[in-house]
Amino acid sequence: MDQSPFIEIGLPIALFVIMIGIGLSLTSADFVAHARRPRASIVGLIGQLTLPPLLALGIAWAFGLTPLMALGVVLVAAAPGGATSNLATYLARGSVALSIILTVAASLAAIITLPLWMDFATRIIPGVESLDVRMPLGETFALLIGVVLAPVAIGMVLRAKRPQLAEKMERFVGLVGMIVLVLLIVFIVIDVRGQIVELLIAVAPVAAVFNLCLILIGGLVGWLGRLDVTDQLAIAIEYSIRNTTLAMVLAFAVMQKPEVGVVSAVYSIVMYVTMFLVIAAGRRMVARDVATQAAHSDTVGGERSLAHGSAKTDVILG
Repeated sequence: MDQSPFIEIGLPIALFVIMIGIGLSLTSADFVAHARRPRASIVGLIGQLTLPPLLALGIAWAFGLTPLMALGVVLVAAAPGGATSNLATYLARGSVALSIILTVAASLAAIITLPLWMDFATRIIPGVESLDVRMPLGETFALLIGVVLAPVAIGMVLRAKRPQLAEKMERFVGLVGMIVLVLLIVFIVIDVRGQIVELLIAVAPVAAVFNLCLILIGGLVGWLGRLDVTDQLAIAIEYSIRNTTLAMVLAFAVMQKPEVGVVSAVYSIVMYVTMFLVIAAGRRMVARDVATQAAHSDTVGGERSLAHGSAKTDVILG
């Protein structure tokens, strides 16, 4: 598979634009709010940095994946949550603030954790050592700082200095990033058109199982952490929507293994399909939770009224 200039140049540009959008959506108030109530952020972040890569290794073993495909799944898992998770969380009526915090925190942490996970994977996945697959730590760190840390910082500075401009740019940047990502996937599909059926048959089931497992694990982490429904939703969505653009940048530009990047492209399609299902389910969950809380509040209020009336009667009769 030959890499087109659009992929080589477009991928880093798309990621840079998307990460600026994340920075534009973040304010100091988001940090302050969750600093006062950090449990959701801590639980969600620790799980996000550890559980998906471990799950990816398990799925690679269970499906008997080829070495490059296994590395592709681990790369998707080691990547942080994608910017689309914030929009999906909003539409699902989850905790948007928590979603943004997790996206930014995981993106920054991934500068260290992602290369470490990939180095670990290349050492334990059978057959990788014979394929000359490398992810140079120095080059990877430099790229991650350039396309993750720098644009997020630029977005945050713009948000702090020019909030009105930032609000206008946020919508535009998100749209541009999404369009470029779609075009990138189209170009990748064109490049592998001779193998597309074979790749889809091999990758799509793995991507679907992996995505569904991430949704369930995210929800379970939130539930075990005794978080409310909106936080559980934010974590489940954050775990399932990965920064596949970053994964493709690393696969094509650093590892120079297009076969590894194809897994990210297929996962992108799968995660957006399931995203709509999670949004629909999430809206129902939140509505049911609100109704339950309202009914409980009415019941408690009625019991208090009865108790108050009974006390008045006792006083009068007494």
